[in-house]
Amino acid sequence: MSTALALGATLYMPATRSDLWAVVSGEKFPALRSLVICLEDAVLESEINLGLAHLKQLLSMLKHEPRAAQHPLVFVRPRHLEMVKQLSEWPLIDQIDGMVLPKFNLSTLAHWHASLPPSLWRMPTLETPDVFDMGAMLELREALTQDFDRVLALRIGGNDLLNCLGIRRPTCFTLYQTPIGQLIGQLCGQFLPHGFALTAPVFEHFHQVQLFKEELALDLNHGLIGKTIIHPSQIDIVHQAYQVERLEWEQAQHLLAADAHAVFSHQGSMLEPATHRRWAESIMQRSQIFGIRSSFLDEMLASQDEALLSLS
Repeated sequence: MSTALALGATLYMPATRSDLWAVVSGEKFPALRSLVICLEDAVLESEINLGLAHLKQLLSMLKHEPRAAQHPLVFVRPRHLEMVKQLSEWPLIDQIDGMVLPKFNLSTLAHWHASLPPSLWRMPTLETPDVFDMGAMLELREALTQDFDRVLALRIGGNDLLNCLGIRRPTCFTLYQTPIGQLIGQLCGQFLPHGFALTAPVFEHFHQVQLFKEELALDLNHGLIGKTIIHPSQIDIVHQAYQVERLEWEQAQHLLAADAHAVFSHQGSMLEPATHRRWAESIMQRSQIFGIRSSFLDEMLASQDEALLSLS
């Protein structure tokens, strides 16, 4: 879970981009924690060879060129199973961290399993019509548990799922105000209690900053970790949203204390280690990765300190 949590904002980039190395090396967006180099929907059929050439060059650079200490995790999203078989034969493919598996479902699971390099993390994407069938999702979960190794997280393909319904995300509502909102809740019930991580779908209206922040809060309230992004302006917004409130951090510490009572109160809330432990553990992990959000009082005291220093 902690590795999946470290995904943070996951930037999707077409493999045809000429600045792949600048991003992968950590030079262009130092705060970026993960990215997906896409050879599927974001690349025209006529540009596949160009994308593959860029990827091959990138793998060589990953092998031989130094990267920043804080460089992002690198995933590739292949176009289809045949492309995975092709990529698996490349001698440097293990330079990336994993692959995102498009249009993943029970009927393709065995084929993916047979084709993927065993060393890479897998992030299957739930984006086909059978995702709306919770019976099918139960079967998929059981199959993943038994027969599919190294699943870092399951990605919820919001736009593809909306496309199944013939609708598009509106510009003035969060995804949770569409039929996909209810579906996300159902997927959380199917997968989260069984140890799987779920990542949050893309928010493509990147000019709607306040709405984006509202959706991030809803993502976290549903237990989703990692947010697909398509614009670098969204990186810091995601990571700030993932910062932990100081009160949450204090409560998590109390819950995880060796001498914690069975039930106790803190700042007007009941705390119960038996039922709040998983939450407390996730809060501590988030605080270690993304930090603790300054409260209004912290910010006010800091500004007062700065004012006093300027006068001295």
